[in-house]
Amino acid sequence: MLLESFEIDEMYLVRTSGTSDGTQDKFFKDDMWFKLDRYGGEGIAETVVSIILKHSGLDSDEFVEYHPCLINGKQGCYSKNFLSKNDSFITLYRLYKNVTGKDLAAVTARMDFDDAIEYVLNFVKTQTNLDLHKYIANNLALDRIILNDDRHFNNLGVLFNESEFLPAPIFDNGKSFLIGNKNATNKTKLEEKIACSYSKCFNPSYEINLKYLKSWVTLQIPKNIISLVEKYATKEMIEILEITLQNQ
Repeated sequence: MLLESFEIDEMYLVRTSGTSDGTQDKFFKDDMWFKLDRYGGEGIAETVVSIILKHSGLDSDEFVEYHPCLINGKQGCYSKNFLSKNDSFITLYRLYKNVTGKDLAAVTARMDFDDAIEYVLNFVKTQTNLDLHKYIANNLALDRIILNDDRHFNNLGVLFNESEFLPAPIFDNGKSFLIGNKNATNKTKLEEKIACSYSKCFNPSYEINLKYLKSWVTLQIPKNIISLVEKYATKEMIEILEITLQNQ
């Protein structure tokens, strides 16, 4: 597969240290984000997830579309900046920290998962007048299918455009399909590897999280999705999708 190639000067480098998985190097140039792979495969994962989302029935502004590429000779992906000129992205972590001075992950970790979900939804509703049931539900539904074990309160959030709040698009799906999952590396059988993948939000079980908000899910995966992603997906990604989609 021939990838688009970009040569980008270091002056455009943005080193992001707010992720749950450490520092990640990105470049921001010409209103585009260029993200380097850290573990290997994240750019392809982002691309496969983008294809899934494009065929899920969600509107194009409900998710970020990624494309695989080479960045200064290294693998990664690029995407258009999802912020308009007057938009700000506020993570749920930052929103909570600004209002309460506390860590949202630490606070919700002490709650039962269903209480934690309602606590977050009620907090956002109080502060922004936004109902995030559908937004959170669609993120959780997607994560169960792609085994995204890096969904956290810094890649869930809201947009503010100086007059109103809106749900942010779904983005940052690179650590899916067991990519970067150190616990899965010693396992030989795929089922054993999948058992090493846990949700970072609310309950560690993808299924339990989704069951609680399932009535709010609007994301629908077509039956032919495997054929739509196989141009980019690795053999293991295909096998994971075959298992997770069967269990929908």
